[in-house]
Amino acid sequence: AMAANFWVSSHCVDWLRNPKDDENLPQVKTRKERNAWHRDTGPGAPKMPFLTDDEVKKLRVHLAIFISNLGKHPQVRCRQRVIATATVYLARFYYFNSYRDFHPHLIAATAIYLASKVEESPVQPKNIVTAIREIAKSPYGVNDIVDGEYFLMEELHFNLVIFHPYRPMEQYMADAKLTHAVQTAWHLIDDSYRLDLCLYYAPHMIAIAAVMMAGVYHDTDMHAWLRGLSFKPEHRHHIKEIQEQLLELYEDYSHLEHDEIRQILEKLPPLPPINANQGQSPVMSPPAVHTPY
Repeated sequence: AMAANFWVSSHCVDWLRNPKDDENLPQVKTRKERNAWHRDTGPGAPKMPFLTDDEVKKLRVHLAIFISNLGKHPQVRCRQRVIATATVYLARFYYFNSYRDFHPHLIAATAIYLASKVEESPVQPKNIVTAIREIAKSPYGVNDIVDGEYFLMEELHFNLVIFHPYRPMEQYMADAKLTHAVQTAWHLIDDSYRLDLCLYYAPHMIAIAAVMMAGVYHDTDMHAWLRGLSFKPEHRHHIKEIQEQLLELYEDYSHLEHDEIRQILEKLPPLPPINANQGQSPVMSPPAVHTPY
């Protein structure tokens, strides 16, 4: 029953963040500082930021596409819901953690593995390894993904049930008599996962924003339908914010150059070495995983 009701779910109660509160959370401040940490580029050279804010946005877009490609790979073949859930897991993980400390391709692969089980469409880790090696020439193995799974769950506070905008969108489209435009709204929601909207806005708010934008795209006046919905003033503001962020995505981040992404990925730290004597896998750089017993 808990999972069936968004308003009492961990998604709503624990994981809808307020951007104004971000600055007061020590973990978020640390993450931002580590993402922006300056690096030496050589003797006498000026120090450069680890990742600029723009590079962080571009990397986030790339990772959503990367998870989608991983999920659609012939060896994996996940449903869209699995891909969407995995992308939310990744967004939540990097809300508190820095790209500097954990390689996002491994987090992405582990998120697909975990999401496939949570969404009851399990994928074998060996298949994910085959896919990630083809897509990214990744060195990760089955043990890295299996070892990473518990750590990822721990970082997600074991809150694994995710609500998505797809179902409310379809209900709203039927209500607005826009069923001919469902595919457009569906694509808009797919693209919303390239941003961190899932951390700040309820799924039905993202759905309404997508319905409004789909209506405009199909030359339909949506204002009368919107007036028929019951809203608080801040909800209208949230819908506008979602639409503005999606438009910015299309204007500024829809055509990422391969070389540009490669240069950003090359800034990420290399894998820690395998310590065979202690049986450690190169799963993730520190902090270490503490398993409670």
